[in-house]
Amino acid sequence: MRISKWLRGLRIYLDVIMVSILMGFLAYQFIGNSLKKAVDRYFSDIIVRQEIASVITQDIKRDVGGLLVWVAASIVVLVTIIFIAVFCLARLKNRVRKSQNTLKSAIDAANIIIIILDQDGTVLDFNKHAKELFDDIRYKKKGSFLELLSPRDAKKLKRRMDKRNAPDTTNPHFELRMKSGAVCRHLYCSVQPAISEDGNEHYELLAVDITDRARKKIELKESHEELTAVYRKLAASEDALKAQLEKINKLAYTDLLTGLPNKISLAERFAEEMEKGHDRIALIIVDLDDFKLVNETYGHLAGDRVLAEVAKRLKQLISEKMFLARLGADEYAILAWDYEDEGFLSRLAQEIEDRVDGYIHLKEANISISASIGITLYPQDAKSFDELYKNAEMAMYKAKDKRCKYLFYKKELNDAVVERLNLINCLKGALERDEFYLYYQPQYDARSSRIVGLEALLRWENRHLGMVPPSRFISVAEETRLIIPIGEYVLRSALAFLRKLRGMGHDQLTMCINISIIQLMQKDFTGMVLNILKENSIPSGLLELEITESVMMESASVVLENIEDLRKAGVRIALDDFGTGYSSLNYLMDLPINTLKIDKSFIGNIGHGKENQLLVSTIMNIGRRLGLSTVAEGVEHREQLEYLIRRKCERVQGFLLSKPLPQAEIELLL
Repeated sequence: MRISKWLRGLRIYLDVIMVSILMGFLAYQFIGNSLKKAVDRYFSDIIVRQEIASVITQDIKRDVGGLLVWVAASIVVLVTIIFIAVFCLARLKNRVRKSQNTLKSAIDAANIIIIILDQDGTVLDFNKHAKELFDDIRYKKKGSFLELLSPRDAKKLKRRMDKRNAPDTTNPHFELRMKSGAVCRHLYCSVQPAISEDGNEHYELLAVDITDRARKKIELKESHEELTAVYRKLAASEDALKAQLEKINKLAYTDLLTGLPNKISLAERFAEEMEKGHDRIALIIVDLDDFKLVNETYGHLAGDRVLAEVAKRLKQLISEKMFLARLGADEYAILAWDYEDEGFLSRLAQEIEDRVDGYIHLKEANISISASIGITLYPQDAKSFDELYKNAEMAMYKAKDKRCKYLFYKKELNDAVVERLNLINCLKGALERDEFYLYYQPQYDARSSRIVGLEALLRWENRHLGMVPPSRFISVAEETRLIIPIGEYVLRSALAFLRKLRGMGHDQLTMCINISIIQLMQKDFTGMVLNILKENSIPSGLLELEITESVMMESASVVLENIEDLRKAGVRIALDDFGTGYSSLNYLMDLPINTLKIDKSFIGNIGHGKENQLLVSTIMNIGRRLGLSTVAEGVEHREQLEYLIRRKCERVQGFLLSKPLPQAEIELLL
């Protein structure tokens, strides 16, 4: 019995020795311990001990306390358990290896950068993707990762690795910028403390390279900033456009010189008042007389000041039932409604005349202005603004022609306006069609009855209008400025004829030519006259230019300069129609003239009272005292000629002596 127990104990002891050899335990460590504790100790580093336990549960019992204990087993059973455990261990290691490979593949596929850092930020280890990142800058292990970061980001990482700081659980991820050659790489990171197999503490930095995303973010930000800048520019452009539109609107409806509404505004206001049902609306047009002369004499700046002053004067007349506008150039308009009767409009026109007519004092000169006024009524004269405007202009131009201050539109004016327009159209092409020609009226020496000069007189014959007298077309030619080319034609034709007569032996004949103030306003007028004289080899003293008294009274600086220059060049200047104007004796003494022409209205009254004869005698005496020669025009009776001879008038002309003749008859007469 003892032997059998001893043998059984020896067998158990041998089993223990065998197990301890197979499992790497010392026998004394195993004796007194359960197999469970031994296996637990052996497989302490394996995460899935439960699989081993499941294999050997058949040999497990529960003690009274419910704890697991190992029962004695035979050596065969123990060897079997060991082999099963080793098999399970190999199997588990294979599964762990596969899991690790799967995890590694997932990490590789996700391009996750893993960097192991010590507490000072020194690089201890890194994975493949970190290696690729470090290889770009030839970075090695044991270097400081913090050196690769910007100072700000280095502080950020150190703060995350500081144990004293509580982990940021709300925002565990952060961005770092790492220098990689010439490129700054952006990493999206998280860092966690860990313990290595040898028990040392370290930090595991997991990161994803988001450089491309960061660049796009930067580009997006820049694009956003650019878009913001563009938006601001667009907003500024919109404001500028709005301002421009307001300016354009102002330009469209306002006269910038005077600040008055323009013609568009006037038309719209007429439409508004007409829609209100007013049964009395009047349009009054105010046009300055000969305003072009102001511009040509004193310049456009002076002219603008005149226009502004006229606007200021007209504003003083405007009531709440009136609308003042500037239509352009030298034309203004007043719209009136709900007035009492036409008498009110007549009084208003008279007030306009009183306000406008007179002098405007500028630093250049005291400029005399006057205006002509046309008035038309709605609905009597017209039903639309355009018709109303046309009618008012007709009345205004008729007022100019009649030298009256204002006229109301009458239907009869249509014929006059149509006639005037037709006259202008025919006049425009008259030179090209060779419709002008000259007649010449001889001037005689009063004592010897010898022809001493010729006065050139313009004639116009149109195929539609027939013979058109100068009194009908000269004023129109001046208004349209066609008088400038027409006047040059007269000068060239008359002096060419004088050259021909000089070639026939008439060396002392003078040529008298009437000159318009429009011609004298041209700065190159003197040069043109002297060139024509030179072209025809005519001494300047044989040319006498006739100007009217009104021209001399209203003359501007350029006119006086031209007259003075012509005088200095030897050209004679005659004052035509003397006595019909407003010249004073003092003014006459200052005029640069050579000759006084006594108007035919005075000559025609000789023999009809001593007063008329005394007046003619006085004019001739004034001329002699001023050293001027005298010419009497319109001599038609012998009695007139004899009186002029007795009073020692130097030259005479008129139908008594000779009517105006064409060139061929003058040649025969001479």
